[in-house]
Amino acid sequence: MSRRKLVVVLIALAAFAVFGITAFRSALTPYVTFAEAAAVGGSAQVSGTVDKASARFDSASGLFYFDLTDTSGTTMTVQYEGAPPVNFDDAESVVAVGSVAGNTFVAKKILVKCPSKYHAE
Repeated sequence: MSRRKLVVVLIALAAFAVFGITAFRSALTPYVTFAEAAAVGGSAQVSGTVDKASARFDSASGLFYFDLTDTSGTTMTVQYEGAPPVNFDDAESVVAVGSVAGNTFVAKKILVKCPSKYHAE
């Protein structure tokens, strides 16, 4: 293999390594509270429990709203553009991915954690 080809291969491997590390690090975003999400100012993941009675879908605007209580006990209204996830009513807990805007958490994604169908007897 010529020196030029070796350099090209090494550059390509380095680029793939940087991409892989970056993708891996972004997947490791920890769960934070609403206060921490507000302090960060950017995208964050907030895990909590849903007040199912607060869930409402505004068909005119296409926005879904619900109240989420984070692990510190703070409750905030979550706004999501789109219909609620199919299994939202069965959710044991929810992870909202987005950012704080005033008194609302604007979610880009909603991840639903449903109870396991495998229970110890």
